[in-house]
Amino acid sequence: MKGFHGKILVVDLNQQTFKIEELPEEIYRKYLGGYGLGAYYLYKHMPPNCDPLGPHNILGFTPGLFTGSGAPFSGRYMVCGKSPLTGKGNRTNGEVSTGGWGNANSGGTFGPAIKHAGFDAIFFTGQSLTPVYLLITNDSISLEDAALLWGKDTVTTEEELEKIHDRKANVASIGVAGENLSLISGIVNDRGRIAARSGLGAVMGSKKLKAICLVANKKVEFDNRSKMQELTKKNFSRMKTYKENRVVAKIGSKIDYFAPFMRVTRMGLTAPSKILPQIMGGFYGGVASGTLMSTIISSQNGDSPVKNYKGVGYRDYPMKKALKLRFKDLNVYAKKQYGCFSCPLKCGYMLEYDNLPHQEKETHRPEYETVCAFGALILNEDLDLLLQANEYLNRVGLDSISTGLVVAYVLEAVEEGFMKKEDFICKAFPEGFLPIWGDPTYIMPLLKLIVTREGIGDKLADGVAEAKLHFPGTDHFAITANGSAMGMHDMRLTSNYTLPFISDPTPGRHTAGNLDYGKMGMTDFYPDLKPMVEKTDTPYQQGKAAGFAIKMHQVMESLGLCMFVYFFSNYSLLEMIEYTTGWKMDVDEVLEIGGRIQTTRQMFNAREGAIRHEVPKRAIGDPPMKNGPLRGNSIDAEMMMQGYYAGMGFEQDGVPRAETLASYGLKEMISDLAISTGAPKRLINNYLDSKTAIQKSE
Repeated sequence: MKGFHGKILVVDLNQQTFKIEELPEEIYRKYLGGYGLGAYYLYKHMPPNCDPLGPHNILGFTPGLFTGSGAPFSGRYMVCGKSPLTGKGNRTNGEVSTGGWGNANSGGTFGPAIKHAGFDAIFFTGQSLTPVYLLITNDSISLEDAALLWGKDTVTTEEELEKIHDRKANVASIGVAGENLSLISGIVNDRGRIAARSGLGAVMGSKKLKAICLVANKKVEFDNRSKMQELTKKNFSRMKTYKENRVVAKIGSKIDYFAPFMRVTRMGLTAPSKILPQIMGGFYGGVASGTLMSTIISSQNGDSPVKNYKGVGYRDYPMKKALKLRFKDLNVYAKKQYGCFSCPLKCGYMLEYDNLPHQEKETHRPEYETVCAFGALILNEDLDLLLQANEYLNRVGLDSISTGLVVAYVLEAVEEGFMKKEDFICKAFPEGFLPIWGDPTYIMPLLKLIVTREGIGDKLADGVAEAKLHFPGTDHFAITANGSAMGMHDMRLTSNYTLPFISDPTPGRHTAGNLDYGKMGMTDFYPDLKPMVEKTDTPYQQGKAAGFAIKMHQVMESLGLCMFVYFFSNYSLLEMIEYTTGWKMDVDEVLEIGGRIQTTRQMFNAREGAIRHEVPKRAIGDPPMKNGPLRGNSIDAEMMMQGYYAGMGFEQDGVPRAETLASYGLKEMISDLAISTGAPKRLINNYLDSKTAIQKSE
């Protein structure tokens, strides 16, 4: 077998034992790697209805097929398991949530390190009685005592393990938030790259697994290394031309000031894919902007949610405020550029900043999602708070998207009188404090309460969906989709985010496949998809047409590719797969693999009764806003999802049909249909009492 080791490591934390399992090549060709391989393994081995924070949950670290190969943009890996955040059940009332499918993506260097450790994936079962970390070297595998690391932040944990084992050790760890089982905690590698979503940091904390430390350099054998290198050089050369395009760089340096025009003309956020890489890769003196390219535009044109989804950018967060957090001002503190493994873009930067919550002056430049979550969403314009919050969340291991939504929820709860000053009494503030919109003074104290679970922090540490249970009457401004915070892109502007936010097996993900990706960069990344882009006139047709893009996205993520790869022209995907593995594929097989992965993830949720359509009306424009770029916009979310389900071969409640399972070679799952339960009877728009509306759309 070429392109992978053919081996996975299974760690039993109950018995403190290790098992190396060899998988047949057939499984790799059906699922590739990443969460494709994870979905296969978890569905097969995890008992239904187990507690996500119990011993039977399986936590997987799964690099993609390309990860570690040197292929461009191949530095990603996926953590997967049953999410404690998105299942049914109220922990506040003592119920155990069944949980739904959970996955979280991260870049950096840890994904390739798993491959270099000699495995295509690492899975953890059971729970340790005491804190441990997994150590893998070229010669041994062991569970080591982590008692002295427990309670330390993620940066300190990495530094300590590097001192003990090797300065080149690759480490993924949880911080205090994961140890305290915060359901919005993630897993951190490279001192600030986070697999942040789905609450998988809490799963790792429940297993008393503090870290994974990899110190090995085993190699994967490829089918045609020289051809792989040839394609890689071609892609890197193309990226270099983008960075050196002075005309685009000059235009790009003024891009922030296009925001008012884009708002007035209601342009949205689409752009030709051939322009995006040049802007992402080279404006402001050749410094890569990465995800920050649209921060100011998004805050004004309706893309960024403002004031907990009830605000209007130009009124509540106007340009003069938004510009204080722009890319250009952040880059004043740029110290060094970095990128994930084998990345031609290198959109990451380390900043040198004096006013941080720790003694160190070095910190990661925040990404767009964090700038929005601690900017427009909470009406903050203070750069100190943004950088302090970003560094603090990286160290404690909290998802910045989910945490920003919690802060926004608190600010609105204070504004509406649901929370008082005395609710925020704590050791540091014995008389309490009162966080309010646009005032950065008490945001950091609030974050520390959430992490430590002190006082009101215990009610907020598990995200907005759990917090609202403690404060009756706040449901309408508790903005989540099926229990998960949504990415910082308002679907009232870009309705195609409806599917990844609500109906994807891992809800709330702005990085999941959707029709916009299919129409834009995805067809340049893989030109064979262009004939599949259909003209769509109704929400139902939009949902149905999105299937090819959603399938393709499963392939891309399971290969271990960054989604920015869509914007860098033809990737020669089939050739790269062939040179890696020796497999000759066509577009039909590629999309079949994507459909199989998505259907497996969907069946996981069906078996757990975790298919839900729960989102507050404010988020879908019911009623629509009266002012701003989103005025009059509302989403027929249910109809769009019904079109998607029909196109994927799922029932109206989202449960895959038996014939769909059979077509993907998943006949062993058909028996589970008898115990599957789909979406609630009461759906979002409350009008699908019959099939009349669907029939009209068809």
